[in-house]
Amino acid sequence: MFIWLKLGIEIKSLKIDNYNVEGLYIKLDKKLILKADSITIPKSKEDPTFNNIPEILERVKYRLTFFESIALKKIIFDNNTFSILFRDDLFRINSKKYEIRGNVRREGKMLKATIPHLFIKEHNVTIEGEFLYDLHEEILETEGTVVFNRIKGNFNVVKNADEIDFSLSSDRFSDLISLLEKFTLKERTKHWIVDRVVAESYQLHSLTGKGSIVNKAFKLDIDSLEGNATLHNAKVYFKKELEPALAKNIVLKYENGGLFFTLDTATYKQRSLEGSRVAIEHLAGDLPTVLQLDLVIHSKIDAVLQEVLEAYKLNIPIYQEGEKAFIYLKLDEYLKEGDRPSEIDVNVDLGQGDLYIHKTKLPVMKGNISYENGDVTLANVALKEKWYEGSVSGVVHLKTKKAALLAEIKSLTIGEGKETFIRVKNRKFPLTLNYENHIEILIPKLSLSLKNDTNGTAIDLANLNMIKPYLANHSLFSDGGSVDIKTKDFETFLFQGVLQRSSCFLYEKEDQCKTRVPFEGRIAPKDVDFFAFDKRFYFNKSKSKVKLKDLNIDLEKFLTIKQHSSPTKEKVAEDPSLIIIGENSTLRYGEYRLITESYDVEVKGDGEIKAIGNASGDIIKFSQKRDIVSLQALRIKDKVLHPLINFKGLQGGRYSIKKSGNPQETMKGQVIVEGGVMKDFKAYNNTLAFINTIPALVALHEPGFSTQGFTIKEGIVEYRQIKKDKIVFDSVYINGSSATIVGKGEVDLKNKTINMNLAIQVAREVGSVLGNLPVLGYILMGKDKSATIGLKITGTLDKPEVTTSGAQEILLLPLDILKRTLETPVHILNK
Repeated sequence: MFIWLKLGIEIKSLKIDNYNVEGLYIKLDKKLILKADSITIPKSKEDPTFNNIPEILERVKYRLTFFESIALKKIIFDNNTFSILFRDDLFRINSKKYEIRGNVRREGKMLKATIPHLFIKEHNVTIEGEFLYDLHEEILETEGTVVFNRIKGNFNVVKNADEIDFSLSSDRFSDLISLLEKFTLKERTKHWIVDRVVAESYQLHSLTGKGSIVNKAFKLDIDSLEGNATLHNAKVYFKKELEPALAKNIVLKYENGGLFFTLDTATYKQRSLEGSRVAIEHLAGDLPTVLQLDLVIHSKIDAVLQEVLEAYKLNIPIYQEGEKAFIYLKLDEYLKEGDRPSEIDVNVDLGQGDLYIHKTKLPVMKGNISYENGDVTLANVALKEKWYEGSVSGVVHLKTKKAALLAEIKSLTIGEGKETFIRVKNRKFPLTLNYENHIEILIPKLSLSLKNDTNGTAIDLANLNMIKPYLANHSLFSDGGSVDIKTKDFETFLFQGVLQRSSCFLYEKEDQCKTRVPFEGRIAPKDVDFFAFDKRFYFNKSKSKVKLKDLNIDLEKFLTIKQHSSPTKEKVAEDPSLIIIGENSTLRYGEYRLITESYDVEVKGDGEIKAIGNASGDIIKFSQKRDIVSLQALRIKDKVLHPLINFKGLQGGRYSIKKSGNPQETMKGQVIVEGGVMKDFKAYNNTLAFINTIPALVALHEPGFSTQGFTIKEGIVEYRQIKKDKIVFDSVYINGSSATIVGKGEVDLKNKTINMNLAIQVAREVGSVLGNLPVLGYILMGKDKSATIGLKITGTLDKPEVTTSGAQEILLLPLDILKRTLETPVHILNK
C-alpha cells in the first residue's frame, strides 16, 4: 500500500455501499495528495450541531497534518453540491448554500484561519474574518465583518468549552425589514418596530450576549442580551389616526428582554416631545409582550392634544389657553390580542393660563391633573382671578360626569371695592361638581350652588345664615334669607333674593317693620345698584345715594348698620357722603319723626348729618355733628309737629321749633306757637274736670277752658331734655283768647310721672266777676281786676292729679307775665 501510495493510486470509479467516487487519485509525496472528480455521500443521520465544532476542528487539524493538497471537484451530499480545494494552507469550498475561501494553518498548539470571503447564498450574507483555535484548551475566538443586504457590520465570538460570548455592531443602513425577517418575532411586535417606527437610517452600535451548548444545541441566555442602536430622522406612528411624531434621533436599547426607544429632539405637530420614550417589554419569555408608551408633550391642552387623547379613546373635557403645560401620557398596550385591555394614564403639569372644564373658565396659575382608570384627579390646581384666589383638589369621575373636590380658598370677593357682597379668606370647603348637561357646583357647608351654562353662571345662596360669616356686610343679613346671583363674565352680577331681619330700618305706616325684605340689584365693576320692596328702596353706590318712595326709614338704625359694616372709624371717615332722598316717606331718627312730602339727607363719612324736609311748604331741618343734634322747624303744621315732639295736644295753628344738644346728656329746646287749640290730652282733661268742681273757678270754664279746647293766640315753651329720662320745662307761656297760662315743671319719662306748676291769668271780663268775690288762697287779683289762679299737676302720666297751689307758689313762677301779681299782697294789705 505504501509503494502504491508513493507511486499514486488512480481509480476511475469506486462504489462502496451508498458511497460512490469517480476519478479518484491518491498519492503520497511528503504528505498525501487527494483528488476526485465526483463523490457521492449519503445523508448523515445526525444533524450538525455546535457540539460538532470541536470534532470538525480536530479533523481539520489532522488534515493539515497529513494532507498536502485536496482537490475535490464535485461532492454530492443531501441534494447539495460541493467543491473543495486545499493546497499550501489555502482552501476554497463552494456549495449551493455558501462559498468560502481562506487560509488555515497550524502554529504550535494554535490553529489559525484567515477567511477573506464567506458568502452564505441563501441569506445574501458575506463574512470576512479570522479565528484562533487552541487545540489543547479547545478555546475558539473569531472576529470579522459581515455584509447583509448592503448592511455592513462587525462581529466577535468567543467559545470556551460549552460557553459562547458574542458581540455585533454595524454601520448605518436603511433596510430594517430584511434584517428583522431573519429573527423570529411576534407579528404585532414586528409591526410596531417596522411599521410604527420608521427611520431614514439605522445603526447598531452594539449587541452583546452569551449562551451555552446544551444537548448539542446553542441556547441563548436572553437575560445577557444587551444592545443599543440609533434611528436617524425617524417617524413614530403612535396611532394610525394620528400624524407621525418626528424625531431627529431615536436611541434604541435592548436590555432585560425589552426594547427601549428614547426620542431625541422629537415633535408632534410642532409641539415638543422632549423626554418621551417607548418600550416593548417581555419580547421573550412567558409574560405577555407589552408596549409601554411614555409621551411627554410640551403643549397647551388644546385641540391638538385632545386629538391625541381621543385617539386613545379618552374624552377629558378640559381645554387650556395660556402657557404650555407638560403632559405625560403613559400607555400599556398588550401586543397580543386578548392578553389584557390597554391601560392609560395621563398626567399634566399645568402652566399659567385659562383652563376650561366643560366650558367653565378657571384661571390657573399652576397645578397637576392626572387620569387613571377612568378618573381625573386634580392636585393643588392653583386658581387666581380678580375676584378669587385659591386651589382645588379632588377626583372627577368621567363615567358619571361628577366630581368630589376640596376647594381651599385663599381669598374670594364678589363685588367691587368697599361695596363687596361676599368675602372669604383662608377657608376649605368640600364641594361636588356635576357636568353631565352643564356645570353645577354644590358647596353644602355654605348652602351654595353654582350652575354654568350657555347663558352664564348662576349662584344660589339658599340660606344666608350659612354664608353670613363670609358676607362683607353681614349686618344686613342678621337673620338670614336667600339670594340668587347671575353673571356672564364674573365682572357684572345680577342678584335677587329675600332678607330676614328681626329688627329693621324700613317700615310702613307707624310701626309696620319690614322684617322680610325682597330685594334685587346689580353689581358692576365700578357701581352697585340695590333695589328693595318693588324698587321703592333704591341704593346707588357710585352716586352714594338712597331713594325711598312710599316707604319709611329709621335713619339712626340705618346708619348704625352702615357703621357696623365698615371695619374702622378711619374707613368710615373715608367713605363719600351718602345722600338719602325721600318721597312720601317718613324720616325717623331716634324719637324724632319727620312727616314730609319729600326730604334730602346728607350723611358725611365722618358721621355728620344734614337733613331738610318739606311738607306743603313747611321746612324742617335736622343735623348732627359729632354728639350734637340740632332740629329746626319753621311755622310747621300740627301734623308735622306731633311726631317731632311726641305730643298731640296742640292742634291747628303754626309751630316753630328749635332743639339742640347731646341726646346722651342734655338737649335744650324751644317751641313757638302761633294760633291753634290745646286739647285732648290727660293733663288738660283732668284740669278741666278739676275746674268744674270748684264754684269759684266756674268763670274759667267759658269761654276759656272747655271740651272744645283752649284757643291759643301765641305761646312759647322752653325746656331741657335730660337723656331720655326727664323733660324739664323751664318756662311755659301760652297766651289764649280768654286766659294766659304760664308755668314750669318736669316730666319724669323713666318713672312716667309729672310735676307741673301753672298760673292761669284770666281775661279782664272774667276778672271783674271774680273781683267782687272774697280773696281766695289760690287766687291773686291784679290792679286791673284780673285774676291769677295757681294749679299744680302731679302724679303719673296715665293718671295725673290737679290741685290748686298757694299764692306764694304762684309768686315763685319766674315769668314777666306775673309781675302784676307781685303787687297783689300790697293791694290786699291796703284794703
